[in-house]
Amino acid sequence: MRATIYEDGVKRIKAKIEVPMDIDDVSKYILHALSKQQVDLNAVQQLNKRELLQLAKDEVKQNGVNINGTVDNDTRAIVTNYIEQMFPELK
Repeated sequence: MRATIYEDGVKRIKAKIEVPMDIDDVSKYILHALSKQQVDLNAVQQLNKRELLQLAKDEVKQNGVNINGTVDNDTRAIVTNYIEQMFPELK
């Protein structure tokens, strides 16, 4: 492993960690991105599997795992259904 000096001047090791996610987890992180207006609903519906997972991963990286995004129920249903369609292997 190599240590890297980060922007704040602190030397750290970048740890790559596997985090198992189910449909609810992926949906939660994408909904958080929507609630923070980092992405809009139309853009989310155009993302492929890899891009959806990258968006969820970026949310975890930036905000940690304990997040709460507030969006309306219609948006929540649309996102959850889209995630279920894109990841049928998680059903």
